[in-house]
Amino acid sequence: MEIQTALDALGGWLVQTDIGLGLLLLVGLSMSLSHVFTLLANRLNRRQIIVHLILDGLMLSVAFLLSSSIDMVLLATSASVTIHPSDFINGVAICLLPAVFYLLVAAPYVGETIGLGIWVLMHLNVITLLHARFALPYGEALLLATPGYVVAVLLVWLLFRQGWQAGYSTLASQLSDAHGSE
Repeated sequence: MEIQTALDALGGWLVQTDIGLGLLLLVGLSMSLSHVFTLLANRLNRRQIIVHLILDGLMLSVAFLLSSSIDMVLLATSASVTIHPSDFINGVAICLLPAVFYLLVAAPYVGETIGLGIWVLMHLNVITLLHARFALPYGEALLLATPGYVVAVLLVWLLFRQGWQAGYSTLASQLSDAHGSE
């Protein structure tokens, strides 16, 4: 009976966080789409590209969910405010909306500038959320939001680094095979 009660509670929480989880998935897919040009350059077929985009999008969404969970736990342990997980996830997911435009990072020459701006804006949004919704001073909000932000940056960097390295090695092996057969 305890398992059924726990599953019912989890199901209720998932229904309440439908907006937040949907936005996290949208952010992950947008960040994943910023690498579509690399996948095309590596001459992957349509099915391989779609699988890469979906898996990367899901992994990025999980990275943001993990970083949001870290923020929520830090807020719950240091503040005297009772926080419902669905309210927090929905609020933080809205703060991550600028990352929906991460697809623009794939644009040549301005991608890094846009990407940096999006990351800074997302962090400032979370700090502002903690200040506005939970009445935390900006300094305390900065301290509480930074660990989750750092975890998200590191996880996204690791995922992108692994993806780019795999893409470059595939392209390099294809080019060396093409030159070796001539």
